[in-house]
This record gives sequence, structure tokens and C-alpha cells, in this order.
Amino acid sequence: MRILAFETTGAHASVACADAEGNIFEKSSEGVLNHLQSLMPMTEALLIQNGISLKDISCVAASAGPGSFTGIRIGVSSARALAQAMGVPCIGAPTLQSFLFNIDGYDGIVCPILDARRGEVYGGAFRFVEADGGMEEIEEIVAGGAYPIEKYLDILKEGLTVAYNGRVMFFGDGLPLHEDGIERWGLESLASAVRLEFAEDGKRLQTASSVAKLALKLYDEGKQVEYAKLLPAYMRRAEAERKLEAGRLTFKR
Repeated sequence: MRILAFETTGAHASVACADAEGNIFEKSSEGVLNHLQSLMPMTEALLIQNGISLKDISCVAASAGPGSFTGIRIGVSSARALAQAMGVPCIGAPTLQSFLFNIDGYDGIVCPILDARRGEVYGGAFRFVEADGGMEEIEEIVAGGAYPIEKYLDILKEGLTVAYNGRVMFFGDGLPLHEDGIERWGLESLASAVRLEFAEDGKRLQTASSVAKLALKLYDEGKQVEYAKLLPAYMRRAEAERKLEAGRLTFKR
């Protein structure tokens, strides 16, 4: 069993292939926002370099969002097209939850924040908890969504109860804008036993390998769907839709 996974929600597209034993091969584009041109050639190169045939693929996963609207559409539509052609199911991997797999063995709360513009972030907060039978489940501390950063931090503070004495690590392309503010918030608002951390540069952004790891977990849980049911998770409407509803969208001749 192998899962092919696409990550196109951020600035750099990547593709990964994972097997049931957890072996993962990954290829990333160095170009910025060139997903449409790079995704399929990268996929072909990855499979050829690692001796993998399309016949070996059991499922196609896509990072479903949030993130770049155009990037999400490219990843989801590519996964749907391949899955339909090969007759295999799909998995929509929640982008924010995929950050749980950026650092192997991290035992704290993972807090991804992506720049959503207009003064907001796409954010969430998650951790692994042990379930029945020794399996790990994903616990949602802050539901994934679009938030003003102040609102996001308020909700996160509520989730970090006084009894929580552990690590909290922030990820995502929203950090350059908000890292200093988060540090001040931590000093002013959190108990001293809560340790705030920021992911290093090589670990803080979306990767197809993390999407593949999440997809393996979801596959084991039976979360795969037919290609037509793989849908994007934008988490808010596009700017053009908002302007159209408000009657402010104009067209130039």
C-alpha cells in the first residue's frame, strides 16, 4: 500500500509517496507559486527515481486547506484527476493538522498560523493524546479557522488550562508577522510552566511528507473517499465573492 500526497497550499509545492511501513520519499519545488507548472513533473520524477509505478498507488491525498486558494484548487483537482484515472480513493488532509507531523516525536501542542491577510490568520492548535488500545488520536485545542490574531490567542489561552505544564510550538508562514507579538502575549498571559517555542526555519512550513504521514493515519481510520468527494477547505470566501455580495465588485472594459 502506498499513498501519493500533494502539498500546494503554501509558497512551495511538494509531493511525497509513503508506504505502510512509514517510508517516505519527497520532492519539493524551489520555485515560488509555480504549482501548476511543477506539480506533475515533480510527481513523475519522484516515482521514476524511486522505482514506483502508478499501479502501486493505493490512494491519492491532497492538503485540502486552508492556504492559498489557487494552490488548494491545484492540489485538490490534481489529486481528483489522478485518483479518477487510476480508480483509487482520495484523502483530504487538513493542512493545519499536518503540522503535527513536521517534527517527529514532539509531545506538546502544535499551533500553526498561516497568513490569511486582512489582519487575520488561519490558525488551529492540536496535540496527540493516547486513546484506547495505545493508538494516538488528534485532540483539537483550537478549531481550525480564520481568526484575528488576538482572537486566536484568546481561544488558545482558554485551552491552555492552569493544569497544563508543557510545550507549545508555533509553526507557519504567519510567524514573521506575529512572532514578536506572540512572545509578548506568552510573557503577559501564560503560566510560567507553559513553554513557548517557535519551529526552526526548516520545519515551520507545510510539506508533502507531513501530509503523507497524516494521510496514512486517516487511511488507517477509513477516512478515504471517492474522488468526487474530495473537496477544498478554504475556511473563508474569496475576496471577489465578498465584494460581489457587498455590491462592491466592478468590472473594467
